[in-house]
Amino acid sequence: MSSTVGEFFGGSARKVRDDIWGDVPVDKAVWALLETAAMARLKGMSELGFALYAFPAAKHTRLDHAIGVYYLTRLTLKRIIDSGAYLEDRDVRGSLAAALLHDVGRYPCAPAVEDIRLLGMVSRDEITRCQIEETEVAEVLRENWALEPHNVFRLVARADAEGDLHSDSQGSPLRNLTPTEHLTRDLLSGSLDVEMLDRFVRDARGAKVPYGTIDAEALLNSLRIVGQDNRAVLAVDETGVGHLQSLVFARYLLHYNVYGHHYLRVPTVMFLRAVQDAIQAEKITSEKLAHQDDAGAFALILKSADPESSSAALVKRLLDRHPYKRALELDARHPSYASLVKLRDDATWRRRVEEAWARYLTRYRKGTAGPFDLLIDLPERKHFDVGLRLIRHSPLPGERNPVSWQDLSGLSEEDMARYHSPLYRVHIAASNDDLATSVRRHADELFAIAEEIG
Repeated sequence: MSSTVGEFFGGSARKVRDDIWGDVPVDKAVWALLETAAMARLKGMSELGFALYAFPAAKHTRLDHAIGVYYLTRLTLKRIIDSGAYLEDRDVRGSLAAALLHDVGRYPCAPAVEDIRLLGMVSRDEITRCQIEETEVAEVLRENWALEPHNVFRLVARADAEGDLHSDSQGSPLRNLTPTEHLTRDLLSGSLDVEMLDRFVRDARGAKVPYGTIDAEALLNSLRIVGQDNRAVLAVDETGVGHLQSLVFARYLLHYNVYGHHYLRVPTVMFLRAVQDAIQAEKITSEKLAHQDDAGAFALILKSADPESSSAALVKRLLDRHPYKRALELDARHPSYASLVKLRDDATWRRRVEEAWARYLTRYRKGTAGPFDLLIDLPERKHFDVGLRLIRHSPLPGERNPVSWQDLSGLSEEDMARYHSPLYRVHIAASNDDLATSVRRHADELFAIAEEIG
């Protein structure tokens, strides 16, 4: 290990106290990044979105999360180096910088805003690129980290995610990644995903639920580097199988009971509609919104939108902690699920259905609803595959290391799809109890309208 790399793993006199991982050593380079405006904005952004409606103790921020991801990345890199694998100084510095900066491109109230599908919305990748390459962050990376900002951006870009750039598109940041860059991305947000590890442990602790019982440090200590398809990939030694299983099951429980909780999802779709209407009315732009923290986003809408507009009304209800009521909840087993989930592809299309439902109930005296009194919350685009593989000490007949999750669990891809199906739930929210009751009574008619519009 070179002296430069050693500085990242040596004892630093300066430490940051983290509620989850304790004292996290930070050197001058890390501290310089933490003092940038891009990182300071994360202090005012909730990691768990509108958690206060369901989990009032969950007050941790995206900055807390960034420090946690940095800590786990640091542990992982040390484990890789201690195992005898070779990493250059530049690779270590790039991985640690990417861990700190992975969230700098998030929108305020990200689960709501980033799910809006509108032409002209600035992508999360573009915001991240601007923050890393066109602000003081770029200067800090060059002067304090000896890193080229664009190379750090390549490590955190989501260009292979649905709805963003494609990994084979012209000019994509993921073109021609080096083997080490692939490994770093695998560590940060791929098969290992230390970003997810910190989030699950931190969110479970903050929400005070027993679902995130993952010994992250023990899982990282069981990591091994193996060769596969001419690449170095991360795998778990058989001693870590229990920790890997805990991670898979904790993910399911947290998504079902925390991230999918209707007290969290209903305020999310309210803010989504408020932002969508403000953008389409040309009262705000996504570029300006992207520079705000959570409180700044609320203030921007209230300042910019007409006082009697849907945007202002929805934001005021959220600030007064007076969210809409849950009228219906359904998953893929419902016969109308497919026609509703298609609305996810176009925010304008979803709004047309919401307004058509309101007109129908009001016109035929089956309820009284204004144009934004009914809202449809649709599940996020997520994949719940398990990319991290296992090294068996004694492979079973027909097996070959590294072993996939399907071989370990005995569950096929179809089994896993059925297992995760309840996580992709649709929620229908109404502005008051009477309207929620009306929606339940006339659900079949409303679903028929959605299919006709579709």
